[in-house]
Amino acid sequence: MSKSLPFMIGIVLVAGIGWVAYSKMQQTSEPAVQTAPSGTTSTSTGTAGQYTVADVTAHKDASSCWTIIGGSVYDLTAWIPQHPGGAGAIVGLCGHDGTAAFQGQHDSAKKQADILATFKIGALTQ
Repeated sequence: MSKSLPFMIGIVLVAGIGWVAYSKMQQTSEPAVQTAPSGTTSTSTGTAGQYTVADVTAHKDASSCWTIIGGSVYDLTAWIPQHPGGAGAIVGLCGHDGTAAFQGQHDSAKKQADILATFKIGALTQ
């Protein structure tokens, strides 16, 4: 049983990397900042891709998980079951500013920053 655990972890990592690569291929004609997914809330100004802290706070669990990292807003809902460090690491960011947690864990690692960028939905406004 313990010999199969590294194999299973490897499969999960390969599947996650493949999903990220596929997502990037699908975004070739889309702008770098995507508009909010259907059913999400924008600011009172109605500007797509602009969100307040209150907007992010409304998405505070695994069923709809938004976070703020470095002044940008990310919808991490789809990443929760795929995160190599476990779902709990992402769920803890839902509805909050996750900048310190993300930087504390990943510092300035390009790979993790590139993966994060695929989940960007907009910018934080005041």
